[in-house]
Amino acid sequence: MPDELLDETVLDQLLETVGGDRTFLTELVEAYLGDTPGLLDAMRAGLAGDDRTALRRAAHTLKSTSASLGATAFAAACREVETNALEADPAWLEARIQAVAVAYEPVAAAMRERLGGGAR
Repeated sequence: MPDELLDETVLDQLLETVGGDRTFLTELVEAYLGDTPGLLDAMRAGLAGDDRTALRRAAHTLKSTSASLGATAFAAACREVETNALEADPAWLEARIQAVAVAYEPVAAAMRERLGGGAR
């Protein structure tokens, strides 16, 4: 799986941090995969409702959790939205949020593959 999608070193370190408990790591990834669609929706809703603080908060959460699970390039895209959430042009933000949403699918697939298909 391409390094730009998932930093295997980060996941290996996380697995070590949880004492080698693959079941717990799988639960963490499943929680991430379950929460991400809602965070993407919160970003869209924040923009649509002109609640830039909510948009920024959702982007921040998604950035942080993505980075902690090794999706570093995806986290950087989320950071770009977070950093610009309060001041950027709405059309630019809409395009960046859409790009983040599209970028999520291969990241999710890479995580599922890394865990042997156990995460849904």
